[in-house]
Amino acid sequence: MKNRVLITGQEGMVGSSIYGYLKKKRLKIIDCKRKDLDFTNQSQVKKWFKKNKPDIVINAAGKVGGILDNKNFQPDYIYINAMIGLNIIQASLQNDVKKIINLGSACIYPKYPKQPIDENELLSSKLESTNEGYALAKIITLKYCQFLKKKEKKNFISLMPANLYGEGDNFNLQSSHVLPALVKKFVNAKFYNLDSVEVWGSGKVKREFLNVEDLSRAVYFCIKKNTNFDYLNVGSGEHYSIKAIAKMIKKITGYKGKINYNVNYPDGVKKRLLDCEKIKSLGWKPRINLISGLKRYCKYYIKDVFPKEI
Repeated sequence: MKNRVLITGQEGMVGSSIYGYLKKKRLKIIDCKRKDLDFTNQSQVKKWFKKNKPDIVINAAGKVGGILDNKNFQPDYIYINAMIGLNIIQASLQNDVKKIINLGSACIYPKYPKQPIDENELLSSKLESTNEGYALAKIITLKYCQFLKKKEKKNFISLMPANLYGEGDNFNLQSSHVLPALVKKFVNAKFYNLDSVEVWGSGKVKREFLNVEDLSRAVYFCIKKNTNFDYLNVGSGEHYSIKAIAKMIKKITGYKGKINYNVNYPDGVKKRLLDCEKIKSLGWKPRINLISGLKRYCKYYIKDVFPKEI
């Protein structure tokens, strides 16, 4: 009999990508929409797990947002994400789930880690203050999985992806991450013949971006492959400044105006590049480079999202 797979957050960008990829691989997925279950409600989660009995759980649920949203709503980010993660893992333990793949974020690592960042940098020094709430919630969830793996011999693993982008992304400028915000700004500036595009921050910070399709492949890879590692970085290996990425998007979209950098907005950590040697040693590697990924991403926004926003 096929394993029954639960993907939490299956309507979000990450969850929907994983859902589509695993469907192609003919895995048996349990439908669980946002309206069906509140993962912050412990009682509801316990009842759902007892009734539906998933064999494999992929935790892609959570409250996510950009640097300003994280900074302004720290209490929501720590509470919602911690409750979601702990409830899912506890219910999985109580109902003999065979495997958990718990998705976290590269922001769990300290503000000033060694570069590239390997998994041992976790909790080695203080966190970046702008997303501390989200990072702490993800660290708690990772640690709960790690402790259960050690004490109860459970097959629970966490994946820490680089900054994600792809179809289904959030393009709301008040809460989005940097890539969707930049794409939206440049497309709008070209359409409305604006003289300039404002980029938040100095543009000097460097980030690594991973296409959500590559993360979906990593999830499937970890379903099929068992490992002794408690958590693994998942990144593209490409490291660009926000200024360089803004220029890429400007070229892709054909915008001819100026780029202005507003230093009144926070930059966050100066550099973040993941060391992914552990997951690569197991046999996984990324397939989508940033340039080709951005071209597809811009095309997706222009064709499927922008017409609905005009």
